[in-house]
Amino acid sequence: MTLKKRMYSLGLILAVALLSVPGIALAGVSCSGGLNCTQSIRLSPGWNAIHVKVAPSDDATAQVFADFVDGSGAQISSVWTWLPERAKVDFIQDPNADAMLSSPGWLRYFPSAAPEAFMNNLFAIQANRAYLVKLEGGTDATLTISGQPVVPRIRWQPGEFNLTGFHVDSNNPPVFSDFFAGSSAHAGQPIYRLVGDQWQQVIPSGTVIDPDAAYWVFSASGSDYRGPMEVDLPQIDRLEYGTTLEQLTLKLWNRLNVAHTTTLQLLGGEPGLFYANPDPVSEQDWLPLGSGVAIPVGAAAESRLPLGVRRADFAPNRFEQTLEITSTSGARWLVPITAAAPELSSLWVGTVTIDQVSQVQNYLRTCTTEVPAGGEANQEAALVIIGSNPGSGNDLCTDAKGFPIEQSSELGAVAANFSFRVIMHRESGQVRLLKDVIQMRADDGRYVLLTDDSLIPNYNGVVLRDGERVGRRMSTVAYDFAGDTLAMAGGLDGVLTADIILGADAPTNPFRHHYHADHGGDGYEVIRRMEFTFGAVDKGLGANYDLKQGSYREVISGLHKEQIVAAGSFTLRHAAQINTLNQ
Repeated sequence: MTLKKRMYSLGLILAVALLSVPGIALAGVSCSGGLNCTQSIRLSPGWNAIHVKVAPSDDATAQVFADFVDGSGAQISSVWTWLPERAKVDFIQDPNADAMLSSPGWLRYFPSAAPEAFMNNLFAIQANRAYLVKLEGGTDATLTISGQPVVPRIRWQPGEFNLTGFHVDSNNPPVFSDFFAGSSAHAGQPIYRLVGDQWQQVIPSGTVIDPDAAYWVFSASGSDYRGPMEVDLPQIDRLEYGTTLEQLTLKLWNRLNVAHTTTLQLLGGEPGLFYANPDPVSEQDWLPLGSGVAIPVGAAAESRLPLGVRRADFAPNRFEQTLEITSTSGARWLVPITAAAPELSSLWVGTVTIDQVSQVQNYLRTCTTEVPAGGEANQEAALVIIGSNPGSGNDLCTDAKGFPIEQSSELGAVAANFSFRVIMHRESGQVRLLKDVIQMRADDGRYVLLTDDSLIPNYNGVVLRDGERVGRRMSTVAYDFAGDTLAMAGGLDGVLTADIILGADAPTNPFRHHYHADHGGDGYEVIRRMEFTFGAVDKGLGANYDLKQGSYREVISGLHKEQIVAAGSFTLRHAAQINTLNQ
């Protein structure tokens, strides 16, 4: 062995030793809030084999290497990438610009000032690709690439060497033999690393994988192996919840015959991401991801983890975050997550449940003034006339809240809870109560909401019934009023009220009951005041966004000689994002 080869071998041993020492921090990709990630790659003088793991914000080759072609500081003379579809690699050759120019498998980039620039055919830098970079001069430099995170992806070419890199955890990088232990196509196959402008075969059991480096790796057969931990994403390369999806399920797959633990955490720590509670008896179905969650995965097994977004935590902003998934096997995935939380107007459908009612027969009609021992007489309670029936004239005592004083001052429980449907529509802040609404489709494809049945022939149906397309109708029989809609006072985040006046001659007035002799003549006007008080929702992914809850109170006048007060709770769910009625 020549002196040069001995010195080179010594350098290789030292490099392998440094990469094998625990605690040596490798570079890799760091991410701040949002989808902002940065890969910092150390370049040494001469040839460098690098693997890009982020999608550059501006992927033009000249822009990615702009700091190295401006004539100041460290400069590059060329950048190369290998296209396996164009040529087959039977053996490894040391990098040489002249030799690579004659090979059909290489794309190249030369700075614009270089005489070879007219031969450029590498115009963009892509993530999950390996590149050879020739750095001129005698000092190290750092290439910084900023952009969005990407998940691992590779299609191994069978029976040849593949130039690629690996998504590994820089805080826990594995050695090659452990990384490929779950792949029959790669276990025991030769691997080459670029050191000192020459490709040298590595020792798989003693060489730690550099997350920024690219290697020539032989694949005995076709494969899509991406590491000892695989993550199956429902949208292949991201988690995209859009404006409606609440949950998506990840499949964590252990490719090794040894159990490992997978850890998920949201980089940047923004609220809004939840995971399904594994405790089936817990009151909380979803738990905030927070600082992370550890999921054990058995040997050669898989584990499924539903992830959900709570839009109320980031509404009305757009949710864009990076999910880091690492395993004790040393693998690392960076998954972009996006979700939108538009302000919800339009159609809301819900249920009111009554569980309390006043006792109209037990009101006190004698207001007494009590004098406590050693004290002064209390001010006599105000007298009010309750009820709108002509000639009722019953003066009753009221409490501090304006309710009639009963022998039992609290509302009493109903014999059995009863529920009814409510339908509301909000447009430009104005909430309206609806009796019924039908969803149709216009000729231009957009959906419409109709409360005016005369407009139905102008639109197309949205569901198939008995071979014909018809509209989707939602209605309620719990209340009636004149017209198609009734304006309400307030909004969907405080107190919302509606005064329903049912005239004495209204067809649905209960005094116009056709099956009772006493109800066929004149009736009385009935007034219902419906009051919805919105409260915080602490459960469910849609809590406080497309799911709203609170307390309900209703006062009915005219039905009885006294007012009837009912109370309970309500739940509203967003049903359709169509902002305008009858258009």
